Amino acid sequence: MGKQLGGQGYEKILQSSDLARTRGHEYIWIDTCCIDKRSSAELSESINSMWNWYSKAKECYAYLADVMSLDPLKPLNATPKRPSEWFSRGWTLQELLAPRVVIFLNHHWSVIGQKLDRLILEEVSRITLVPVACLESPFMLHTACVAQKLSWASRRSTSRREDIAYCLLGLVGINMPLLYGEGDKAFIRLQQEIIRQTDDESVFAWRQPYASKTYMSGLLASSVNFFLHSADVRTLDLERNPYTITNKGLDLTVFSFWDTASDTHIIPLNCQYGGTAATRVTQRCAIAVRRERNLYSRVDVEGLGYHLHATYPTFMEHSLKSHRLRIRLSRWQNEYEQAGFIIKSFIERARATAESKSLLSNQMFCSWSQPLADNYLKSAEADVVTILDCCYASSAIHREREAQYPLLVFASKRAETSQLQKAWPPLRGNSSPKFQLIPRSSHGP
Repeated sequence: MGKQLGGQGYEKILQSSDLARTRGHEYIWIDTCCIDKRSSAELSESINSMWNWYSKAKECYAYLADVMSLDPLKPLNATPKRPSEWFSRGWTLQELLAPRVVIFLNHHWSVIGQKLDRLILEEVSRITLVPVACLESPFMLHTACVAQKLSWASRRSTSRREDIAYCLLGLVGINMPLLYGEGDKAFIRLQQEIIRQTDDESVFAWRQPYASKTYMSGLLASSVNFFLHSADVRTLDLERNPYTITNKGLDLTVFSFWDTASDTHIIPLNCQYGGTAATRVTQRCAIAVRRERNLYSRVDVEGLGYHLHATYPTFMEHSLKSHRLRIRLSRWQNEYEQAGFIIKSFIERARATAESKSLLSNQMFCSWSQPLADNYLKSAEADVVTILDCCYASSAIHREREAQYPLLVFASKRAETSQLQKAWPPLRGNSSPKFQLIPRSSHGP
């Protein structure tokens, strides 16, 4: 932006500078030209300081380039049914919340209004789901719990995957170094820092509504989208033992209900959800964890607590006792482990189907998005199937809006999990499944 004279970015610099000058200001700070992105140190310092800078600014200008005219009923909408794109970006959330004064401008640089104007205030709250009280009062904003703050970002996006975590640093009061290239691990790392630097257990109060009953997850959300339904979570002030992050996950001693039939622990969290200021009818947030490979994993992730009564109807009959639990933070340690597990499960299903249909014993076939029976490749010349540009199932890895991933899968009866893991290239693709036969001689014994 702003690399050439007369460009769109350059025009924004001129217009905003003129506006600041006419409003009696001597200086203006613009992130696109005041941060040297070539310097990783300066970039990290700026992003970690940005919330503080915005909060101390005299006023902040929000330029809504797609709002062409002034609609008295919905002044912040780009179309009658769609708000400005400005409200869908991750970085603009702190630009909206941190400054006391935010002035909205339309495409023609005409002033729409200020954040604290009653009509604008109600419109902003309707669009962003941020309560009016949090928009008006910095005190109320900072008393909101982590889960509630993350819910405000759950419908926003950034051009780089890491930025959805970095743009939230000031909002949740966390400082941490930036590591561009880490991808989705940035959001996991943000949650780890929240655990280390605060005692806010609402960071565990996320849900994935469409997860299967058998799905086992880590304790931390793999995407900010999982906090979409956490807007009504509130913290409780109950006494709690400290917990720590180790190389085995989260190590904590906690009072829990132990459902011995399923070897599942129901852990009440130090937060609640539901209800309004008028009714005060709330439910205690709770999560369920089950032992898997010497560590506990979270299960039944489709709700925030009340749904566990239906899944474990007798757990309340057990007494609340203290247990020491080690809970894995992430479902997978790396992409290879994840790919190997999923591919192995498909191979096992294919083997069972092939044996039931009495197919040739030296053939092994995989399918990703179509029924297995429709994709059998009946060739005796090859026992290795390469599946290229295979769609990564969103229900398995929660990437509903992410690009598809290519897979290189060596699938045969002799293919071990380690071979399948080595065959996983962490690259992106965007095409539908394709199948290619590779003779055994080209792959080796």
